Amino acid sequence: MVARDGYVGAVLVVGGGIGGVQAALDLAESGYYVYLLEKSPAIGGVMAQLDKTFPTNDCSMCILSPKLVEAGRHLNIQLITNAELEGVSGEPGRFKVRILKKSRYINVDKCTGCGECAQVCPVEVDSEFDQGLTKRKAIYIPYPQAVPSIFTIDKKERPPCVRACPAQVNVQGYVALTSKGKYKEALELIKENLPLPGVLGRICPHPCESKCNRALLDEPLAIANIKRFIADQVKDELPPQVETERKDERVAIIGSGPAGLTAAYQLAKEGYGVTVFEALPVVGGMLYVGIPEYRLPKRVLEEEIEAIKRTGVEIKTNTPIGKDLTLDDLFARGFKAVFIAVGAHRSLELGIPGEHADGIVHGVAFLREMNLGKEVKLGRKVAIIGGGNAAMDAARGALRLGAQKVLILYRRSRVEMPASDEEIEAALAEGVEIQYLVAPTEVLIEDGKVVGIRCVRMELGAPDASGRRRPVPIPGSEFDIEVDMVIPAIGQAPDVSFLEGSGIALSRRGLIDVDPITLATSRPGVFAGGDAQTGPGIAIEAVAAGNRVAVSITRYLKGEDLRQGREMEEEVEPPDLSSLPLGEPRKPRMQMPAIDLERRRSSFDEVELGFTEEMALQEAERCLNCGICSECLQCVAACKAEAIDHKMQDETVELDVGSILLAPGYELFDPSVQYELGYRRFPNVVTSLEFERILSASGPFQGTLLRPSDLTPPQNIAFIQCVGSRDEKHNRPYCSSVCCTYAIKEAIIAKEHSTIPVDITIFFMDLRTYGKDFDRYYERARDESGVNFVRAKVYGIDAVDGTGNLAV
Repeated sequence: MVARDGYVGAVLVVGGGIGGVQAALDLAESGYYVYLLEKSPAIGGVMAQLDKTFPTNDCSMCILSPKLVEAGRHLNIQLITNAELEGVSGEPGRFKVRILKKSRYINVDKCTGCGECAQVCPVEVDSEFDQGLTKRKAIYIPYPQAVPSIFTIDKKERPPCVRACPAQVNVQGYVALTSKGKYKEALELIKENLPLPGVLGRICPHPCESKCNRALLDEPLAIANIKRFIADQVKDELPPQVETERKDERVAIIGSGPAGLTAAYQLAKEGYGVTVFEALPVVGGMLYVGIPEYRLPKRVLEEEIEAIKRTGVEIKTNTPIGKDLTLDDLFARGFKAVFIAVGAHRSLELGIPGEHADGIVHGVAFLREMNLGKEVKLGRKVAIIGGGNAAMDAARGALRLGAQKVLILYRRSRVEMPASDEEIEAALAEGVEIQYLVAPTEVLIEDGKVVGIRCVRMELGAPDASGRRRPVPIPGSEFDIEVDMVIPAIGQAPDVSFLEGSGIALSRRGLIDVDPITLATSRPGVFAGGDAQTGPGIAIEAVAAGNRVAVSITRYLKGEDLRQGREMEEEVEPPDLSSLPLGEPRKPRMQMPAIDLERRRSSFDEVELGFTEEMALQEAERCLNCGICSECLQCVAACKAEAIDHKMQDETVELDVGSILLAPGYELFDPSVQYELGYRRFPNVVTSLEFERILSASGPFQGTLLRPSDLTPPQNIAFIQCVGSRDEKHNRPYCSSVCCTYAIKEAIIAKEHSTIPVDITIFFMDLRTYGKDFDRYYERARDESGVNFVRAKVYGIDAVDGTGNLAV
């Protein structure tokens, strides 16, 4: 394509609307090689959206479609769709252009356009082609006659809920699948990163919900409750675990809490032999002994542990690591890697006089005895010290065991309390009393037994290292409270004393020191995560550590680089208000049903009953699909051509061309900036292009003239001219020149398409028809079609209550 004089004989046409397509065809027929560049996934532009052309009222697609096919097949035309021009350099005759080809996530050479992928896609968003009047799937072709007839996946950044989840569970994916009743597929998607969905669906403090964009509209999605519903709904319906080719290497895991169980599950799926060593007589770690049955029934935990064991995981209880079985022993027994996943089972002490008297039981020990079903020596009046979830669990458990009065003492205010709001509200509802800004200074003892607790009132000072305001004692404010049992629950720590002399380095906090990305310790082949490495945390953080360690151990056993391609997760940015779909209606969040208060106080029955199927479906439908494509991978399974690649990247290409022709088309003025006209506030106020789609036989109503609000035929239609033109206020003082005749065309077609008599009025400032004899078109509309023309400036539109009608 380079002539002897050095000029390039190729042309770049920018814009794939009818102007660009016709120019490309003319140039190609003249012997030039043409690159036709279009930013959307298909050529055709706005003409493809029109019902009829002006002034002949011929079918728009009938004229356009043959040209699209010809452009797609012409040997001298190369279509470059879903791409944008990034830069131009050089000189006339010798230009170099840089083009960004955005990923379709589809192999264009393999896609057949069959549409099987779109049928299984659970995500629906507003269709740009139909101007938001209908929905399309996240994987789509813009319109049926689109050229090229290749699907595209619309994908944004990962949604904030996924980014906020420490374990990166695909929240939008399983919520989208739930909304379509695909519960089995939803559970399989969850279990890619979380083998304990029923457990976490009940106890997770759901950081995902705190970043949900839906909260900007009404309330965040009830993500944890949906997850619990999925797990409960199909727990017995999953197929047996697919047998994986077993590898020779074996891995030892110390601790059967959420971190250990997750790593065991992931490594077993990779084919490694996994043995979990648990010091307690039960499996589950703090999930079993630290969380009361009314929050997490043991059967739920045991069922999900059994599912993990079915992958080939061996679990040995009553087998502590330390004196009788050391790290060295594990390696000597043939284990090639070890993951230390012990939990925080050691209670922190108050450090006040009388702390070790009869009647003092630390929170971790109290919860362990209660959850193991052992007899708990309980007082009549119980004081709980602390403000976390463990304090709430101890308080609510003490009530159920028969305490007459339960009191929580917390040294800060309700705002700083670390317990979840749900747990605080539940405790208060059940009769637990909470005193804020109170700190114990001494346990009162008589005859070696607790008879009371001395406290001092506090006030909040400057923030401390945690960001919470530091509690400061108020001099002279001491007072006594009569109690006969005190349960300190001010914090926990892991016991890592069993690692002495093992070659494992500890941090200054007494925790296991690890590489922050790989979680490798100072001893080769030994990894650590969860509470043992971070201190007490939430279960989903431990799950995340288990996933991360499983990757590290897999790479370690394969001799691969542990760090390559792995980065620390970025902080989740605040939700972007502009990402909310315009016109999204408010929908109340589904409230979790619960057993009655009287039954709650007297039994360990599970308090929350779970969503019904109807509730789960309605809640899932509240999702805004912020990432558009949810990466549920249903399309991958459906595509027999194997054309879908969700890891495909954008590509930058450079081309040599001799000349560039710009045909970018136009953009519509957004009338929502003129609030008084009611666009996006009232559903029956539409733009001219939206009205065109209403009239089109390929549009949302198959060419029948209907109102968007209630799908009934309108009896009166008003056209308002010069919205966004001849307007100094919006910096558009010029006339757009086409609107008058365009409104006349639509008015005539509306008369033809209406199933009932319709009265149409066009409000105009000046009626302008740019073209020879165009005034005859106006006269025909007025005299033959009965269109009313009124010279007037419309200053506002109001809704007529309860009818969907509008007052101009």
